[in-house]
Amino acid sequence: MTPTSNAQRHRTNRVMVIIGATVIFGLVIPWNATAQDDWQKLKDMPVGKWESGTVVVDDKLYFFGGYTKGVRSSKRCDVFDPKDDSWTRIQDLPSAISHMNMVLDRRRVWFAGGFKDGYKGHTIAEVWNYDIDGDRYTAAPLLPETRGGGGLAIVGRTLHYLGGVKADRDTDAADHWVLDLDKLAKGSAQWENAAPMPAPRNQFSTVTFEEKIYVIGGQFHHDSRQLDQPRVDVYDPKNDSWSRGPQLPKGHSHSEGGTFVSGRRIFMVGGHTTPQGGRKQIDADILALSPAGKWELVGRLPTPLSSPAATIIEGKLYVAGGSPNGRSVQGDMWVRSAP
Repeated sequence: MTPTSNAQRHRTNRVMVIIGATVIFGLVIPWNATAQDDWQKLKDMPVGKWESGTVVVDDKLYFFGGYTKGVRSSKRCDVFDPKDDSWTRIQDLPSAISHMNMVLDRRRVWFAGGFKDGYKGHTIAEVWNYDIDGDRYTAAPLLPETRGGGGLAIVGRTLHYLGGVKADRDTDAADHWVLDLDKLAKGSAQWENAAPMPAPRNQFSTVTFEEKIYVIGGQFHHDSRQLDQPRVDVYDPKNDSWSRGPQLPKGHSHSEGGTFVSGRRIFMVGGHTTPQGGRKQIDADILALSPAGKWELVGRLPTPLSSPAATIIEGKLYVAGGSPNGRSVQGDMWVRSAP
């Protein structure tokens, strides 16, 4: 992506995506939107990122780690406050990592596994929590094995780590581990086994919705041939069982930080996609799972993005960072009315 010119940095931008396509690094970058959306361009991120871990606390969007320029993992963490369009830097991560997602437990942010630069095999077993008020990190019991690109969720006071790739960065794991946070608070807890994933994969989106865990999309393999999947699986902790959820309209992955729950809907913003019979692409679509149980196209990004951060705060959709081609990074920050 070319640098943004001054003329392009007007506070308000009307974006029309023109029919066509560009092929970059073996990925098709689609430009086939059929609708116009009004997006407002905000101040850029302090450092452009993709594959960051994100969470919303007190109507502020927290960014942890992720890839920066040169596909290098970062320790840096920042907080965006939409009330005044400001950024605040917080304590760095203990090490530079990517390919993890964050979950919130009261005033603590949990994360587990991921890829660490310079570490043999890259995948790690580390588990940490971040104290929002104390601005510090505390180590927790390690995962039973190293994992990267898996999903972390919380239901009640139990953490769940699901799937991801093993140390070879390509073999998908079916393992599903749980950690009781109440027992941990009393001084004794380890990860235990729960019902394994029915279709092991990585780089899927993970959310807790109505006391169940939704594992959305994802891909088979990572360092060989990445195969996007439309599959959705739903885990019910009440009976330790899995069921099939509403299938996506296309294979999809790489939207971990862009998937969230707002109201009674699950939103998924950007990522990678492979339409049936088509080629793997960077995605501009904004999808939502309606209360009726159907995935709907509710908008499009100003440009296709892999692994952006996204959330809805006070009726507005914010989208930050991401990669336009799966290798380079950009630090644009956009906002529009929530769909």
